[in-house]
Amino acid sequence: MRESRMTRNGHVRFGERGRETRLSQGRKVRSAPTLFSPILANILLDKLDRFVETVLIPQYTKGGRRTPNHEYQRLLDRSRQLRKKGLAAEADALRKRAQKMPSIDPTDPNYRRLRYVRYADDFLLGFTGPRSEAEEIKQQLGAFLRDELKLELSKTKTLITHARSEAARFLGYEVTVLQKDAKRSARVTEGTRTKIRSINGGIGLRVPLDVLEEKCNRYQKNGKVVDRAELLNDSDFTIIATYQLEYRGIANYYRLAYNMHLLKRLKWVMEQSLTKTLAAKFKKSVSKIYDHYEVELEVDGKRYKGLQTVIPREGKEPLVATWGGIPLKWDIGADLEDQPQRAWGGRTELEKRLLAQVCELCGTTHMLDKIEVHHIRALKDLNRYTGREKPEWVKRMAARHRKTLILCRTCHQDITYGRPMRRQSIKLKDVTALQKARTTMLESRMP
Repeated sequence: MRESRMTRNGHVRFGERGRETRLSQGRKVRSAPTLFSPILANILLDKLDRFVETVLIPQYTKGGRRTPNHEYQRLLDRSRQLRKKGLAAEADALRKRAQKMPSIDPTDPNYRRLRYVRYADDFLLGFTGPRSEAEEIKQQLGAFLRDELKLELSKTKTLITHARSEAARFLGYEVTVLQKDAKRSARVTEGTRTKIRSINGGIGLRVPLDVLEEKCNRYQKNGKVVDRAELLNDSDFTIIATYQLEYRGIANYYRLAYNMHLLKRLKWVMEQSLTKTLAAKFKKSVSKIYDHYEVELEVDGKRYKGLQTVIPREGKEPLVATWGGIPLKWDIGADLEDQPQRAWGGRTELEKRLLAQVCELCGTTHMLDKIEVHHIRALKDLNRYTGREKPEWVKRMAARHRKTLILCRTCHQDITYGRPMRRQSIKLKDVTALQKARTTMLESRMP
């Protein structure tokens, strides 16, 4: 079994995923991946596909079935004879000996198989045969790519791997050959119920441990799970939905991996990060976050603990964001989601405040005065007013923890020039209610 990636000796770097490569002239260039890279790779490598299918596969495919292992058959026959004589213990001992050896000849010189799969510029070849012939295939591939397509096989990516003792990497999976004599399935043969080894020699896909560790590290710092500061200004609905979409995408992609149960560690890390992010946002303890958001979810008749927030909407179905409830169940026949659901971000808080067109001090709307934005350089500048009472606009910015304040022109001029406020300020909760009402009205008018 071998995996490979090609690089091109020239200026064109289609399919090189944003990594630095050295040109034949000695200069370096950092390629920029595009949406067309897989399409261009398919166009260019169509010749490679035809070469493998019409030349290499016929050349390295022969034989109908492997030769049976005669020693294995001899032990089974002797076991059946002993069982007919009533010597069950001796028969079982011989059968166990037979089940520790292959039922066919794994080194049959008259049996060869070659399989090929490619995605963009990555391809994988599965070969049943000796390593010497695998080296020949590698040489023929290298020569074809060099002479016909002016491409070079990547030395670091082109590997020959023994699939039973090692694993090939392809599209984020580890590909290996399964081997476990203890795994057996029942079968009825000639009226007799027996158990046979059911997975030996089959292809297995698994989640690479380094990939799992890398994904966990995204939510950790110095070995400890941390909150995500970039999400603190989002609503609890957005935060929970973001974590769920990220985890669902990973779980769905590795649905074909027989060890996908290992993703429970990633779920634990992400849940700790999620609850810490919500705790930091609302300045509460993690335990209080669980008290507020924890629910019991039922999926396919099985119950899971999760987190959930619900936003009721008048005359419409409520908006629901849920964390958890994703079974880590291996399904080798699953269809991978090539286009997973995207977390389209709604309008930002600043955008909603601007659209509302409400002065955040006096409540004036754009119908009575022009709406402008007052900025400060940093939140720490709000602490300059020592020894005297802070103006209302300073208190308002500090309460909202924002460096911007949406104002009517009159209030903005009074703040800028340090004049007494000409308009009476209203309470912050009244400003918030006005903004919400106007935003809802504007969104209801949109198609």
